[in-house]
Order: sequence, then structure tokens, then C-alpha cells
Amino acid sequence: MGLTARGRKPPAIVAAAVALTLAADVTVLLTGQVGEGTPQAEDLVSVDRGSAPRAPAVAPLTRRYTPNLLVAGTSSLPPRAVERAKGLKGVAGVTVVDAARARVGGRRMGLLGVDPSKFRAFAPEATAESDQLWQTIASGGLAVSFEQGRDGALALGAVVPAGSSERSGRVRVGAYASMGIGDIDAVVSRKQARALGMPDGNGLVISAPKTDTGKLAARLRKVLPRGTKVATLTPPRTPARTAERKGRPRLTGRPDGVTGESTPITGNRMTPTMRALVLEIARLFGPFPVIGCYRSTADPQDHGDGRACDFMESTGGRRPSAGALRHGDQVARYAVENARRLGISYVIWKQHIWNVRGGGWRLMRDRGSLTQNHYDHIHISVLR
Repeated sequence: MGLTARGRKPPAIVAAAVALTLAADVTVLLTGQVGEGTPQAEDLVSVDRGSAPRAPAVAPLTRRYTPNLLVAGTSSLPPRAVERAKGLKGVAGVTVVDAARARVGGRRMGLLGVDPSKFRAFAPEATAESDQLWQTIASGGLAVSFEQGRDGALALGAVVPAGSSERSGRVRVGAYASMGIGDIDAVVSRKQARALGMPDGNGLVISAPKTDTGKLAARLRKVLPRGTKVATLTPPRTPARTAERKGRPRLTGRPDGVTGESTPITGNRMTPTMRALVLEIARLFGPFPVIGCYRSTADPQDHGDGRACDFMESTGGRRPSAGALRHGDQVARYAVENARRLGISYVIWKQHIWNVRGGGWRLMRDRGSLTQNHYDHIHISVLR
């Protein structure tokens, strides 16, 4: 089924409450040519800089809300009902959205039409703070989740078909980012949503952090049209906790030379597979003193193709401390244990190489220096 026309079946975007989640740890990247600076891992977003040459004004971020409830109806919500919802006890913030299941680039996904100036306040912190992201959306660009962009089918800058079988259009993929709501894979402006045939104002995102969401949902159903769905957004377990439950050992070391809580990432032109791996490793094991990825002149192969990154355990050519070496062992072990899921082709660490094709860890020839022998960093390459 494509988009739901007004007055027909309800948008399928609102699933059971347990299926909708609020994203926790968000780590995002800036794209660009080598030499554009060293972005921080939480600085947000992969943005196609060519997608919004004359971006409309977007209101600055003045405060943030935690989204607790997602509402979606079969057609436009009456203004009076929206005002009554806003006035319910415990409601801290409300923004109107257009919610539907749509086909985007040949895939069915949850799609929201939003007012960038208002909806950004309900996004995760890193996403909310990126003026460039919201200007890209306001200019007609499409923001998709990193998961949707992972395989390269929805590459930054690509113009893809979107909409329903009854009415569709084409939209440029302008950014990768998490919008913080499970089942929501992509976001456009409400103006773009009109062009794609999406329902007009049939949804609400509601923040009520100090209220029992179950009781509030019951009150909302009394003031909203019959058939309107209300789903509670609940925080998922973070990746780090998930990894610990799966048996990843607790970190017993830390890279040398780390300052602050963020990881500088150099050379951010990389494949979607490499980008997803960087996000996961940085989130679970960071911060690192630096993660070095794309470089064209020094490496015409993996680094030059955006398929490799170096996760530094020390800098300046210094041998890592015992704690940093333990940390590196844990990173390398995690990469090997999750190689097929992450699309890894090989890992190099402490003058040994591990290849996904088999054979275990093999000693490499001496290349003459601590760095060239990979004692101060873990090199990870992906297949594509």
C-alpha cells in the first residue's frame, strides 16, 4: 500500500506502542572533502552540501522536548482537537506532522512531513542543533536514517521517486540523521509532503515527560477523532548495554591522548558500510584521540575508496600505554566477532592481520615503524 489518501485507511506508520522507540545515543558525521576541518563525532549529520543552495530561513533552536507520544489519524486532525490536546495537563510541547507509510526510492518506510522550525525541538540533541540539516529539509531535501542509507541505495545527493501510487514525485536525499522516533525512516518538509501526496496534518508528536503516558494517551483519545492512533515512545536499550548483554567484556582500557567526550574524525568521505561501522565503534568504544578515514594521495585503495578507517590508540608515533593496548585488543576482537554483520573484509592490529576469508590472525612483515606495523591504531577495512 502507498500513502493513505484522506478519509481512507489510516497510515500504517503508527504501530503498537512497543514497536515505536525513542533513539538514545545519536552519533553523526559531517561529509565533505579532506581538508574541510576535523568534525566531532556528535557534530551531526551527513549533509549533501549541494542539495540546498538557497535554504529558507529556519528558526533557531531555543529549547528541546523529549517526544513521548506519536499520534496519527486517518485524515487531517481538526484544529480544535489539536488545541485541546495541547491544553491537556502534563503536555509540555506539541508539533503537528504529516504521517504515512510511503515508497521512497523503491522502499516502503515511515515518512513524516514536518515544519523544520518546530520539529527540530523534538529531535535528538545532535540532530536538533544542526542548522544545516533543517535548512536542507526546508529547501525540499529528504533526510533519511543512517540505516536506510547504509547500503548506498539512498546515497547523498541522489534524486529518488517518493510518494504513493496515486500521487508521487521525486526528492533529493539531502541528509542522513536520526529523528529519534522508531518506525520513522525519513523526514521532509510539510511543503514537500504536499507535493508527494501525504496526508495533511494527520499526526502529532507530543512531549509530556512528567506525565503518565498511558493515562495521557487515554485522555487524548477522548479529544481526538475516533480511530486516531496514539502510541507511546519508549527509550530503547543503548547499543553499549546491548553489547554488554551479548557478552562484550567491560572496557578495561582507554586510548592515550583523549580529551573531552567526542572523537575527531578526519576524511569523512566514506561508503555507507564504513560510515555505519565508524558510528558503532565510536559509540561503543570511544572516544578515540582520532579516527582517520578517507585519504586519496596516500592510499589509492581502501582509504582512497572510503572503505577503511584507522582507530588510533595513541598519537604522535608514541607506543600506546598498557591500558590503550588492552583497549585496542577489545576493539579488534569486537570487529572480528562482528565482521560479517558489519561488512568487514580485514582487520590489522599489532603487526597481525585477520581476514574474513579465514585463516585467523597472521603475522605481517616488519614495515619499519610503530605506525606502519599498526601498534598505535587498529585498521579496519570493509568489503564495500
